[in-house]
Amino acid sequence: MSFECVECGYESTNWMGRCPRCSSWDSIVETSKYETKDSTPSRATVATTELKKLSEIKSNKKERIKSNIDGFDRITDGLVKDEILLLAGPPGVGKSTLFLQLAQNYSQGGRKVIFVSGEESPSQIKVHASRLGIKGESIRVIGSGDLGEIKKIIEKEKPEILFVDSIQAVAAPGVNSAPGTIKQVKESGRQLTSVAKNSGIRVMISGQITKQGTIAGPKVLEHMVDAVIYIDSVEHDTRMITAEKNRFGACGDFALFNLTSKGLKEAGELTGLKADGSITGQTACSVSVGPRLVGVQLQVLVSENYFEYPLRRTSGYSRNRLLMLTAIAQKYLGIKSGKFDIYLNITGHNTVKERISDLGVITALYSGFKDMPIKGTDMFLGEVGLNGKVLPLKDIQNRIKFAVRNNFKRVILSSPRINIKDPGVELKIIDSVREIKGIIK
Repeated sequence: MSFECVECGYESTNWMGRCPRCSSWDSIVETSKYETKDSTPSRATVATTELKKLSEIKSNKKERIKSNIDGFDRITDGLVKDEILLLAGPPGVGKSTLFLQLAQNYSQGGRKVIFVSGEESPSQIKVHASRLGIKGESIRVIGSGDLGEIKKIIEKEKPEILFVDSIQAVAAPGVNSAPGTIKQVKESGRQLTSVAKNSGIRVMISGQITKQGTIAGPKVLEHMVDAVIYIDSVEHDTRMITAEKNRFGACGDFALFNLTSKGLKEAGELTGLKADGSITGQTACSVSVGPRLVGVQLQVLVSENYFEYPLRRTSGYSRNRLLMLTAIAQKYLGIKSGKFDIYLNITGHNTVKERISDLGVITALYSGFKDMPIKGTDMFLGEVGLNGKVLPLKDIQNRIKFAVRNNFKRVILSSPRINIKDPGVELKIIDSVREIKGIIK
């Protein structure tokens, strides 16, 4: 006999009044109470049991379908037959809006699409679709969260694509638990995966992100599905879509969209850069996010410390890396940081992990301590070693082109490994961080 928390999935051999993982009271239940009617092995797994040689199996690669939303298609690389995809994001970020737009585009090729909503009634979905300019002549809508009823309709209608919005509003029959609990999410996800694999339809489900940043507690759905796509708010009405898992495509890329009254519209290049003006303690850099480059600003604030120990605070950057770069700047640039607090902030992207930002951070530190402004048209690129040397760069041509596109006039970097002809921007070559003194005047 075992017990499980319906909120976070914690398992135990003994009953407890309070879950030790999520601290929820009265959430530990006996798992035997939640057996389902559809839990037979044949319904839980892919129906194909015939033994075949891998070389003889036909690939579904040619059966990929596109949505004609360029950013989404680039992230997913199209949907293959019997694929199940999870779109996850916080409430109000635009998951339902994106699903309606995808349903409209997929249905335009004559494909049969069914849109299931356990959160909205058909009339509410119609209002939402009308606002987006979607007529939906080939989209059939179900306003129900009963998974048993949904499966009967799927078996009868045999759609090519199924949208489920959202998994937290779906209840599997035979599970004695409320929709949205870990038991219901796990069983509903299992049965929808079985539907996708055994019927050949493409299933797209949405899931809410909790306050802890997870999907329905312990991310139980991520193990079941073929692809996990996150949609999150970057700033104001800008949305970023990324692929965290994709069995049939690459991960690491992202797409930007603007959330408008007419739906999600793909945005241009993500950059927090403005190549103008001169600001103290601020430098520009480009970092890789998957196969794309993102422009960021590295902002350093130096203030006098009135306590026993100076503070070192970072936002979007490694604190340990800042401590190391501060020590390098102190040794080779003569910065006396012992009596000053240092704050480092990143704008333009959530986090910066690439060491190519080292030169920009050290330059911003020097500028902040000396109270000397940095030209806004300068971009700093380079990893810095403990000996103060600026190391050669990789992918330098793309980064220089990025600087040109964003109207920068000069790029400060180490000697490139290749000869660059007509870069379109002035290249200032430095070998050591000591040369920063000659750049900031």
